[in-house]
Formats: sequence, structure tokens, C-alpha cells
Amino acid sequence: MNSSVAILFFILLILYFSFAFILFIIGKVQHRKCLFYLFFSLFLRGFHFIGPALLMFNIDNSWTGYLIGPVKVMLTPLTYLYVQKIADTDKSFKKEDLWHFIPLFINVILAIILVPGHAYEFVGHRDETIQSTLKMIWENNPRRNIMVVSSRIFSFLQALVYPVLVYRLYKKYITAIKNNSSLLKSTNSVWIKWVILIVFAEGFFQGFGLLGIYNYSFILTLTYGFLIFYAFFFFVHALLQEDISIIFSHENMADRNAPVTIQKKESKKIIKLFMEKELYLNPDVSLQELAVELGVAKYKLTKIIKDEGFDNFYVFVNHYRIEKSKKLLSEIPGNRVIESIIEESGFNSRATFYRVFKESTGLTPKEFISKIHRN
Repeated sequence: MNSSVAILFFILLILYFSFAFILFIIGKVQHRKCLFYLFFSLFLRGFHFIGPALLMFNIDNSWTGYLIGPVKVMLTPLTYLYVQKIADTDKSFKKEDLWHFIPLFINVILAIILVPGHAYEFVGHRDETIQSTLKMIWENNPRRNIMVVSSRIFSFLQALVYPVLVYRLYKKYITAIKNNSSLLKSTNSVWIKWVILIVFAEGFFQGFGLLGIYNYSFILTLTYGFLIFYAFFFFVHALLQEDISIIFSHENMADRNAPVTIQKKESKKIIKLFMEKELYLNPDVSLQELAVELGVAKYKLTKIIKDEGFDNFYVFVNHYRIEKSKKLLSEIPGNRVIESIIEESGFNSRATFYRVFKESTGLTPKEFISKIHRN
């Protein structure tokens, strides 16, 4: 492995350690306990780069041979636990979380058995080439073969299993958010859908590692770019992400168990009041806020929304926003731009307005205006 590659790893080491340190401080100051899972993930990723980074200084890095397998199989589980704990009221590490680290225990045992006396065979050297790497793996080094291949296999399995687990969390979060909020935004976990692809992509890059990834300039550049993107992606979204555990703990047991009996007359009265006050024009209105404003219990308001034929609170509020926007668009003068309608309809962004309008009407706002004028 040449010195220029070692320099790249040193830069990654500094980047990941810096982001991890910042998240640790923020987690302490703001009492955001879920950040500590991501802190450990980013810190260990940086720690994983120590071995190759030290090659540029000719420093003894043999001790890092013990870490290659165990650290590698901890990274994805820690990232997953961060995503999971965002919505957990109790963010402490629990017994049921231990199963995520079965590969870690296996790799620790393998490291203890295989690495002593052979550490340099695991961490490489400055003059390493693709030929020497492949020869070391497949011909002369069964110890390294077992250690490296086992950790890569676990990484592959994680790349298959964890996207499914993240997807299940994402669907759970989005369902809960739509039941309680009229707004989908990055700060309330919408960004998590990209984690599904990122975890899968990481398994792709792990696979190339078995073939001497750092000796192919194209793959090296691609991997390096991915690692930079990974660090910034999680760091930025972790800073913006709100704790959504309150959504899952908002309803008390009494509300869930209470018999929901609502007279048609009462239901119509509440809907009429909602429309008269145009409460849907508040871009950030939540189920809790709306229930207080209308003087009705949350569980009753949820029942009314369901009885009105809406899947959830999000669909309910945006239905009336779209109806408002359709009225405004049908009356829009020729010299007025569509963007002026967005805020008046209760939407907080152009992208959300266009997406919801298209989903509701099957037309874009411009197509809707054209259709009105033709008629």
C-alpha cells in the first residue's frame, strides 16, 4: 500500500474522529443519548483507519491486526441502533440489543486465536501491491484468509439483513408521523429511507476489499468518495434529527382503552369548526395541537378522521390544503405566480405542495390551471 493511499486514510481518520467528537459533545450538552450510538459508530470507523494511516509514518501498526475483524462487524449494528433509539423512550443499551453483536464476539475469538505472532500479515505494509495481496490471501496465509474472509462474510450478511431492518423502522416511523403530524420533513426521520441504500452500498464496497480494493485507483476513488459522503450524511442528519420518541409515547393507556363512541352530529360539528377556522393553514399543525384547538380528545379526533374516510391525520389535513389550493388556483389572475398559492394553502415548501397536489389530483398545478382555462 503506497504512501498516498495512507495519506487518504489519515484524512478519513481525522474526519471521522472529528465528527465523532462533536457528536459526543452535543450528546452530552443536549442530553441526546441516542447520539452516543452514532458517536461510537463514527469513532470506530475512524479507529478502523488507524492501521493503514500509520503506514505513512513507518510506525509499528501490528497491534491493529487484532481490530480489523471485530471493529468491522460492529459498524453497521451501531448505526442501526442509533436509528432505532431515535424513537425509543428508553435509549439505554438493552439485553435484546446484544444479538446485533454476535459477529463481534465470534471475530474477537478468531482474533485471539489467529493474530498473535502474525499481526503484520493482517495489516499489510507500505510496498503492498495487488499481486502480493492476493498471494498473501489465497496462497501463503490461511490465518489472514480465515480472519478477513469471516469478517467480510459477516459484513455481506449485514448488508442484506440491516436494510430490511431499517426499512421496517422507516415504515413504522412514517406511519406514526403521519398519524400525528401534517408535515413530513428531514428532521422527523424522512432521511432514514436513504440509510437503507447506504447500508446496502457499504456491503458492496466491503466485497471489493477481498480483492485488494486499495490497489485499483478507480475503486479506491469511489470508495473514498463513499466514505466521505457517509461521514457527512450521518453527521449532518444527526445534528438535525429530532427525538421522535414523544410521538410513540404521546397516547396514554386510558386513551387507547377508552371506548370510542362519537355521534354523527358531534363529528360533523368538529369538522365544520375545523374548516371554518381553516386550521389546516398552519403548516406545522399536529394532531395534539388540533385536538386542543377543537376541544376534543386526541383519540376522538383520530376516530373522526378515520370515519371521514382518511387513512391518517397527514392525509386528512393535506386534503383540505389541496382543496384550498384548487380554489385559489381556479381564481388565480394571469399575472400571479403559482408560488404565491403555496403559503396561502398551508404548505411550507414548493416541493411538498407539488408532490401532494400531484398525488391528490393526478395533475401538476400548472396542468390543473390549463385544464380550468380550457373548460
